[in-house]
Amino acid sequence: MEDLYNVLKGIGLEAESKVKGELSGPSGQIKALLYDMFMPLALNLQTEEESHHYIFQKGGSISLYRELHNCPDVEVSGEHAELLFLLQARDKERFEMDERRRKIEINACTFKGRQAVMKLRGLFL
Repeated sequence: MEDLYNVLKGIGLEAESKVKGELSGPSGQIKALLYDMFMPLALNLQTEEESHHYIFQKGGSISLYRELHNCPDVEVSGEHAELLFLLQARDKERFEMDERRRKIEINACTFKGRQAVMKLRGLFL
């Protein structure tokens, strides 16, 4: 079974590319100002087998670490196999069903975390 860290690493690279692309587009300066107002942002991801976190930085850089952040803006937790599947398949209907059934939980711990959850859903679901 593929480990969560490697899947998250690929998603982080994809997300960084998308964010930097948005920030450098025609209206990039305005988007960059708004984006940077909310950064840095910490996102914890935890299963019964692995715990990691992303740090979204000003300018669009994203770093992945192999432990939980002590003060996250967003927390994502769930069953290891299910979270791994959801991150790989990006099946919106199954994701929403798993949230309703509490197989996966997303908790926004801060105001900027709530804003990030909406944006991340748009990028990846």
